[in-house]
Amino acid sequence: MPKIVILIKKKPGMSREDFIHHYETSHAVIGKRLLGHLWTKYVRNYPMSLMEYQPEDNSVEDSYDAVTEIWLKDQAAVEEMARIINLPENNKVILEDEEKFQDRLATRLLMVEEYDNGTTLP
Repeated sequence: MPKIVILIKKKPGMSREDFIHHYETSHAVIGKRLLGHLWTKYVRNYPMSLMEYQPEDNSVEDSYDAVTEIWLKDQAAVEEMARIINLPENNKVILEDEEKFQDRLATRLLMVEEYDNGTTLP
């Protein structure tokens, strides 16, 4: 099953609360309206802190502000998602909304291969 992971940084100067509110009440709504029929699961994760084992001298503020996971039905759904996103009228709406809350240059979209070695609990 194809999966996309999106790493997002908020716009400079935007509060965590405003970032989450905009993502949940605007961007996620747009995404579900345009693309939700292609997804089997859509999750937004908002980091609260870094794990203490990390030796780097940094903080959660240096990290990404959201890690989004999207599972798609199949490869045909991935291709249809790309087609829908790239329709001029949809692309305009998506990009205009992203500009309101994301540092778009720092955003990373990753097509990932998910492995489960049996550690998932029923």
